[in-house]
Amino acid sequence: MSARTLTNVVNDQTVALNALIYGYAGHSLVTPHAALQQIWWTEERINQKVTPEFVTSRLQPQERERLTSPVGFGDLSDDTYIEWILEKARRLFLVLAEVGEAARIFAVVDRSWDDDDLPLQMDDIEQLDLSNRRDNHANSRFYHTQFSFLLRELRDGVHIDFAPNEEVPLEYVQNLPAAVSLQNWSRVHLPKRPQEVYVRRRFALGNAEEPDAFASDFMMDVESARMVEHDHIAPVWASYTAKGTGFIVTPFVGQHTLRTFIDHRNPTQYQKLLKPDRRWLVLNWLHCLADAIATLHQNGFCHSAIRPSNILIDEKNAIAFSDIGSLEIFQKDKRPDPMDVYVYGAPEAHIDPSAFDPGASAAAPTTIPTTKHTSIISKSSSGSSASNTSQRQKLTKVPSPDFSGFNFGFKKTQPAQKARSRVHETEKADVFSLGCVFLEIVTFMLKKKPHDFLKHRSSKQKINTGGKNSRTDSSFHANLDKVDTWMETLEKASFEHDDDAFRAIPPILDLIRNMLSRAPAVRPTARDVRDKLLDIILHETAIPDIHCGDHKHDIAYAPSSDGDSSAASLRTMSTMSSTESDTDTIRMSTSSDTTGLTSILDSYSDRATLSGISESDADSIRTIE
Repeated sequence: MSARTLTNVVNDQTVALNALIYGYAGHSLVTPHAALQQIWWTEERINQKVTPEFVTSRLQPQERERLTSPVGFGDLSDDTYIEWILEKARRLFLVLAEVGEAARIFAVVDRSWDDDDLPLQMDDIEQLDLSNRRDNHANSRFYHTQFSFLLRELRDGVHIDFAPNEEVPLEYVQNLPAAVSLQNWSRVHLPKRPQEVYVRRRFALGNAEEPDAFASDFMMDVESARMVEHDHIAPVWASYTAKGTGFIVTPFVGQHTLRTFIDHRNPTQYQKLLKPDRRWLVLNWLHCLADAIATLHQNGFCHSAIRPSNILIDEKNAIAFSDIGSLEIFQKDKRPDPMDVYVYGAPEAHIDPSAFDPGASAAAPTTIPTTKHTSIISKSSSGSSASNTSQRQKLTKVPSPDFSGFNFGFKKTQPAQKARSRVHETEKADVFSLGCVFLEIVTFMLKKKPHDFLKHRSSKQKINTGGKNSRTDSSFHANLDKVDTWMETLEKASFEHDDDAFRAIPPILDLIRNMLSRAPAVRPTARDVRDKLLDIILHETAIPDIHCGDHKHDIAYAPSSDGDSSAASLRTMSTMSSTESDTDTIRMSTSSDTTGLTSILDSYSDRATLSGISESDADSIRTIE
């Protein structure tokens, strides 16, 4: 037998090396991904690499003596060449060393160039005379190599427009979620941070005829999503565009949708909890989802797509909406079930709304506060990107009376209409859909089969199309009487349990009945739903902690009539810091924490228009206000 060698040992390194050699290292689920180390020239790595020893090692002996001499334009600076390199031109030196022309760093410094001048255009590169070794491709190699050292890292709250030849500093995480519908959302991590996993979603910015047709829509939706911060709405941590595609990155990593979680019936992460903790978890879910929708409505947005497939659950059983459903761009990367829109839709969405509330009046327009974010734009050979100022109809806006007296400079597209608005119906439609979701969650809590609920509420509807006389309708709005009998079944089932968590079920079902009222005007607001849930949980159970119990996302609303809202803050189990990270670029080292108020002042039709947004382009920085 031959001796056992290192190559015969099966470990993470050898498996990864084998995968890399045969070309499937980036895609195999069985490859130890952490063993594959990709080199990223981050700021930290560049500072560690470019030292006085490194610089001298790349120069000839006669050239090294010049390093300690004053720079050629000594009248303007007291720096020596080595000081200029270490303080201002580390990247430039790395690029020159990579293409074998380290000695040209003196010509670079004599022109007072530094890293802030990168990326250099071909006209500038030709001034360095890199082709003195009969290398006709030296200039081209410099141009392409410089982008490897111009790594712009994604950070919280920034947007970057990457040039086609720039590297995006993200690495794939080969780990698929349990929910098949979530598997097209890739998982990534930042360089050297494999434990910090993010979900990345991608959206086409145009089509063959108009490559940038949706670019402004994408940016508008990103800024709109950042207007609302809540623990239970997956945040846009960072965003970027690259090669005609827009991307958003979120730290909320869903393993299941609520749909797959309920259909699974016994998810492993749920089974690991003690039985009392499972019940507290589900009751907290109800309150947290209601608080998220209440926050959306207070900030002037409607969700418009509340259904189990749009709600995520991570590996720690935290729950969150995947996004704001009324942001159209964010819906384009999903694979929705067409029936879900109908099944969980409100009655007024499928029937003439005039039958429900003919006397309603229009709501007064208002303004919405937001935070200014900085957008980083790449400088490429074609210059800075031109901003797209196209407009479109966007979000359903609702009144926020506290800011109605202010005008921050946004132009009204239309005067306030006196005709009846559908804003309140849209808000109330969210409440109806949320009630449907709540009923599915309570059904799960009582260990009833979702298929039995579906079968119970289904009915035959007469039709005269497609050669058929009837079809099965399992929607909530078309079968409210059957939905009510199902709630009676759940109420009886709750009395069979001794745990005090089940004492909350009957009053919660009464609340759901109000949420599922056929007439929109009869339904409670999302804020009322949240406050009532808090009151029920506090008085009917001995729950140790109430998530979101302090209602910290409320904005300048009148105090709730519920006297226990303040008491809940003493029992909350989570806090959240709303800090805005500094925005760094390779061309700007300063940070800005300027917070502005931006108004979105629109007419109150079904879809309002985000308009009047002014942009200011300054070199590589674009601020969207």
